[in-house]
Amino acid sequence: MPIRASQSAKSLYKQGQSAEAREDYDSACNAYRKAMLDEPGNLKYKTAYERIRPLASEQHITRGKELKENGKITGALAEFLRAAAIDPSNEAAGQGIASLKDQITPAPQKSDMPQLPNERKRLAGLARPVELRPISDEPISLHMAEDAKIIYESLSKAAGINVLFDPEYNSKRISVDLTNTGLEDALRVVATTSGTFWKPLTGNTIFVAADTRAKRTQLEQQAIQVLYLANATQQNDLNDIQTALRNVLTNVKLYGVQSQDAIVMRGSPDELLLAEQLIDDLDKPRPEVMIDVTVMQVDKDKVRNMGVQWPQTLSATLKTTSTDSNATLTLNDLANLNAKNFSLTVGTAQAEMLLTDTDTQIMQNPRLRAADGQKATMKIGERIPIATGSFSGASASAANPYVNTQFQYIDIGVVMEMTPIIHYNGDVTLKVKVEITSHNGDTTISGVTEPIIGQQSVEEMIRLKEGESNILGGLVQELNNKGVSGTPGLGEIPGLKYLFSIQSHEVQHEEIVFLIRPHLVRGIEIDPLNLRPIDTGTSNAIELREVRSTATDTSVSPQ
Repeated sequence: MPIRASQSAKSLYKQGQSAEAREDYDSACNAYRKAMLDEPGNLKYKTAYERIRPLASEQHITRGKELKENGKITGALAEFLRAAAIDPSNEAAGQGIASLKDQITPAPQKSDMPQLPNERKRLAGLARPVELRPISDEPISLHMAEDAKIIYESLSKAAGINVLFDPEYNSKRISVDLTNTGLEDALRVVATTSGTFWKPLTGNTIFVAADTRAKRTQLEQQAIQVLYLANATQQNDLNDIQTALRNVLTNVKLYGVQSQDAIVMRGSPDELLLAEQLIDDLDKPRPEVMIDVTVMQVDKDKVRNMGVQWPQTLSATLKTTSTDSNATLTLNDLANLNAKNFSLTVGTAQAEMLLTDTDTQIMQNPRLRAADGQKATMKIGERIPIATGSFSGASASAANPYVNTQFQYIDIGVVMEMTPIIHYNGDVTLKVKVEITSHNGDTTISGVTEPIIGQQSVEEMIRLKEGESNILGGLVQELNNKGVSGTPGLGEIPGLKYLFSIQSHEVQHEEIVFLIRPHLVRGIEIDPLNLRPIDTGTSNAIELREVRSTATDTSVSPQ
């Protein structure tokens, strides 16, 4: 059985490789997963499965987006669910599911108040800001030209509420013309026309006063609320939201609590509600992107040496019978010289026919995940030491100078630095730096052996669509080297040169290409409610207006 399982796992692994080469990542993921289950202890199968999961999940997300654009909601939801099942860490799949489930099934209703322990019941009993609750919600029609107090009293009777006036308020005659208007809208019209403002004292009683800065400061309702941030990952996130709230809501008091990722605010109920809406709009999880970087390096080296090299040297040596080390000749020796007294040394001849063809292909595929605006760095390789030294001269404490040798380490391999900026439409702007260093031998400097470091790097800022591939940069080197070694003249005659010389020809080709492709893991979570404008009243005071759903306007939910 173990042998069969091993053979089955190998076959499945090969099927996965074949499917991956066809970019059928779903089939490749299934094959790798089955191979991993057959041999759970095989790291090669497990690594292949973990590597292909994000790609297979991304493939289903792409299909889901296409189906969603074509209006096929059920099919799109199935693709997003499949993507989440393959890779649960893929936030884009969860976002796609959430966006479609709201269209298929209504959102579940949340309970009004969670159960609290007995010791917190007193805190739970603290009163919320007073809200006006009229007896009748029927639209009001009113056409009058009277004193403002009389008009306020007429509206209050129609809605079944009580109205009180500030003793310092001096009313004036105004004219109103209202038809089928809600109570709060009618009160707003009368307040604007008469230069007054009102605030609820109880659920069925309002208090009216002149609309001045002093009166608003004295009478306007105040409340306190703690607003929590769900996605603050650093101090700047909290500070940015605090700055936005201070600039928009100039009259509120707020304080940030970094340890709790919370903001304590005091202001009017409308100001607190607007602050809550602003935090909901701004406190979003940072989008994330996965970057596939492919480094392809192709080296070709072809060397050809061919020809015959005849002897290039000839030397003669004189032999004498004299024992003198200087080998001088006497007249008697000179008279008796013959061929036996000379020896000739002829250089070697060489015939060479050699062809060397080397083809090397190297591909590296690092993958890096980063959040929006955050720099991410990945290093793959090793660190090698480099000797450094300092010279110290003679001093009172040290009679003789000395050299202090130290070592520092440098990174060798692939170093990738990336800072992504993810846009609302799904495009990704990348500031990328990819650097490849290698150890290309050693050199001796002043008796110290130091490594020779080869380096190729590229640094760019580009904007890409999700899944779009782009070549960051490339490096191409060509070397064409020809050499001749042989007999002068004869070695240069066409057709005969190979008989009297060795012709060498070397061709080198080196090419390095950086390919980059982004995949959104988590997009920007912005819904239509985050994009709609909100009526905030006048520049003197924040006054929010509730929009009730009607048959003709259902795009905006009540605040």
